[in-house]
Amino acid sequence: MLKTEKKFLSIITVLVMIIFSCSSQEYTTAKLAIQQQDFPKAAEWLPKAMAVEPDNPEIPVVMAVEIHAKNGHWVKMVELFDLAMDLNPEKTIEVRGTFLPVKEVVNNYKEHYWANQFNEGVEQFKKIEKDAENKKIFLEKSIEHFQNAVAIKPSDASTYSTLAKCYFDLGDKEAAKDAALTAVIKNPESFDANFAAGQIIARVGGTAEEILPLYEKATVINPSNSKALRELASLYYDMGNKEKSIQVFENAIANEEDGIVKADLFFNLGVIHTQMQNYEGAEKAFEEAHFLNEEDFEAALGIAGSYEGLGDKYLNGEDGFEKDSNEASRWYRKAEKKIKSVMMVDIDNTAKYKKQLELLRYKRDVADGG
Repeated sequence: MLKTEKKFLSIITVLVMIIFSCSSQEYTTAKLAIQQQDFPKAAEWLPKAMAVEPDNPEIPVVMAVEIHAKNGHWVKMVELFDLAMDLNPEKTIEVRGTFLPVKEVVNNYKEHYWANQFNEGVEQFKKIEKDAENKKIFLEKSIEHFQNAVAIKPSDASTYSTLAKCYFDLGDKEAAKDAALTAVIKNPESFDANFAAGQIIARVGGTAEEILPLYEKATVINPSNSKALRELASLYYDMGNKEKSIQVFENAIANEEDGIVKADLFFNLGVIHTQMQNYEGAEKAFEEAHFLNEEDFEAALGIAGSYEGLGDKYLNGEDGFEKDSNEASRWYRKAEKKIKSVMMVDIDNTAKYKKQLELLRYKRDVADGG
């Protein structure tokens, strides 16, 4: 056993000598310092080694990992990684006992350090739930880690989106907006980046013209996402483009599977139809909303409002409706019946319903000639 151990040690020694013999004296000194964990000495000799071996991509990678990453100097680390990639991304190098091409080593370490910083930012953000009084402190720490993550991997759009939310929660609206838009610039084909940017810009008081292309792009990327479609439809509505809003809501309804969410979409569609005085369309939409969610009293009232609107059309003979007092009276009665059914369930708002009934009865009397 003793002879075997001696042979093994001899082989290791020879291998080390062979490896080191291929290096300059400066790099050999730096590597020995790293083995001995004498990092100040390594930091002194690695730049000297780079000066002597300017075409060796291994040296900047080792310096990036062993010196700058250890000290949290992420920008300098990335600069050295980029230098190594410029020198020769295909060359196999040795870092911490592993032999891989430069591009694999750089990618692996970037992913590793990015994940560490990003996850630490998330952990700091989570602490707010348990200690809301120190929210500002945790947000500032989160931002610091997310900024580090951005420095390490500036191409990752999700980091900017997360950073934007932290800035917004901290009250820095401009920084939130800039981070959100940067996420889109970094990854213009990302649904999450576009949708998150639209939400952030809306919350910081951005204009509809700024928000619209972001929501439109998000729905192009993921046409089945009902939440994005709902936001886009609402934006169109706010901009006065009700026809476009209806089209988007109908697309959202077609792609939504959750019954309660679909009920809300139908309700919103009914509201838009009502605003356009398209009471037939409003009635159908509110009916669907109430069918999917029987506890939605607002939807039931929306149905009653549609009946009342149709009664008004027949009473006044407008918008293509032939004047017909009997038909007007019939729709007013239907509206009364619907309100009474709601009033029997939603007893807390009886007074409100009574006022609506009084108005309907007055209209019905007018239609009946009374």
